[in-house]
Amino acid sequence: MNKKAWLGLVFVLTMGSGFAQSDSKLIRLATLEWPPFTGLLMPKEGVSTYIASTVAKAAGFRLLSASYEWTKAVELGEKSPEFEGYFPEYFSKERESACHLSKSIGNSVLGIATLKNSLIKWAKLSDLESYRLGVVDGYLNGEEFDAAIKDKRQSVDVAPSDAANIAKLRAGKIRGIVVDKNVLDYTLFKLKDSGTVVFSRRPIAKLTLHVCFKRTATGLAMRDAFDRALQRTDLDKLEAEYFQQMFSPL
Repeated sequence: MNKKAWLGLVFVLTMGSGFAQSDSKLIRLATLEWPPFTGLLMPKEGVSTYIASTVAKAAGFRLLSASYEWTKAVELGEKSPEFEGYFPEYFSKERESACHLSKSIGNSVLGIATLKNSLIKWAKLSDLESYRLGVVDGYLNGEEFDAAIKDKRQSVDVAPSDAANIAKLRAGKIRGIVVDKNVLDYTLFKLKDSGTVVFSRRPIAKLTLHVCFKRTATGLAMRDAFDRALQRTDLDKLEAEYFQQMFSPL
């Protein structure tokens, strides 16, 4: 069974067990496969899922999630009656006006990954405009970089996922990609690749991660309850414990 079919089966089974039923104590969120932040095969379904679930429980809720490609997750989280929102979303003014964003549940450092034997030397973002770089469909890449894309100053090659971008890079099909450092580190760790790919010394953006609740009265109430519990949560401790366990040998 291919990955899409398997994910669809997981979602159908979840729906069949009551996912779509009205329950004020459930927070139902759309998400994506984005290891190590989210992923059905990750311990506790990823560090962001672990943190969001822990916070939701402290707020008196149970969090349920279902995975899709990112653009579909956003669409369902914003419009489907079967979801209260989606996660993890980067902060932006556009997102802030489209949904009720929670306070930060983590951070993401974005940079340029290249092959070690084909480095891109750059001091400012405009230096990257000489290269066609891989990005993921629907992802934010920091205000300055995304402005360059919108103004057609920065040429990009759009992929459906980070995994696809990293595969293209390792195969030499693209010179560089925009990627989160934790995502790159985890992917290379799983591939047992410790030397072919390098991450830029300077980031292109440092972004915060959030839960995006629907812009409704119910969504606002859930967001406020979630945020109150979040303020009582030691995120650094949860994240450190998670990554220590994830990268520790069995």
